[in-house]
Amino acid sequence: MISVIVPSYNVEPYLERCVQSLISQTYADLEIILVNDGSTDGTGKLCEKLTERDRRIKVVHKKNGGLSDARNAGIDIASGEFYSFIDGDDFIETDTYECMIAEMTDPAVSIVAGGFFVTDLEGHTVVSVSPKRQRLTKEEAFMDLFGRSYITQSSCNKLFRSSLFAEVRYKKGILNEDQEILPRLLDIGDHVVLLDKPVYHYIKKPGSITSSDYSMERYRAIEIERDIYRMCKKKYPQLKPWAGYYELKSLYGMLCNLEQCSNKNDFKIQGINIRRKIFYAAFRCVWWKEVMDRYGNEVKMYFINAVAGIGIIRKLRRKRYVKGD
Repeated sequence: MISVIVPSYNVEPYLERCVQSLISQTYADLEIILVNDGSTDGTGKLCEKLTERDRRIKVVHKKNGGLSDARNAGIDIASGEFYSFIDGDDFIETDTYECMIAEMTDPAVSIVAGGFFVTDLEGHTVVSVSPKRQRLTKEEAFMDLFGRSYITQSSCNKLFRSSLFAEVRYKKGILNEDQEILPRLLDIGDHVVLLDKPVYHYIKKPGSITSSDYSMERYRAIEIERDIYRMCKKKYPQLKPWAGYYELKSLYGMLCNLEQCSNKNDFKIQGINIRRKIFYAAFRCVWWKEVMDRYGNEVKMYFINAVAGIGIIRKLRRKRYVKGD
């Protein structure tokens, strides 16, 4: 049985579509756990109403505690051999679990990951997916995460063996819970299968966590990157250079995110600290030949943008474009 955990906070307009995609699955052995995370709209009532539609649906009502807390509440009552996490405002393809469970017949496979359909606010959809089916060892899965990342950090496009969560839970009080937990699950698990099939529909919405103003919770993700590097340095020394590049890439992504936020001036000190860490991370990467051979141009670009400032570089590029250079 697959326990599908659906954290739901003020998603009344979208939840029915999400649940319909679950009860319509071609793989039927499901336990669907709707976690109403202290919603202030009609989400809670809708959850109860949906239980009348399918006997496999259960509902948990709790005080608002955030995504991590909601997922943990679902895990605490889940009884399936496998776990899936679906956000209440998204939905999945009808044959998602049939495709994923087929890979789990091999007990050496701990995680199966599919691709994404990503739809923006204007309704445009792009597909992000592995170009081919891949079976990865633990080390290869880390390498994929640190590089092209077909595996992605998200929990929502994956099927997990429940045994991975025997002593692991999502960390509360952070906005990067997927980024924090995935390396720990890879460390515990065995093989990972990447499907060459997009299965998850992620719908970008105004005011979502990924598009809202900057916050200290986002800034604290710096510690997540450092912890991942330390883990690899201790347990997987052969992966240390790639973990170092991953830290650099993630720091640069954090800087870009800050630059795009309307309240960036409120976080000038944090911005300076991020740029300083990029400088040191890039300098460290220069000493790893294998990293520079593969990602040398990226390392240089991250370094230049951190030193000169992303805003200044963009202005220079616009001036060159106007002049026709």
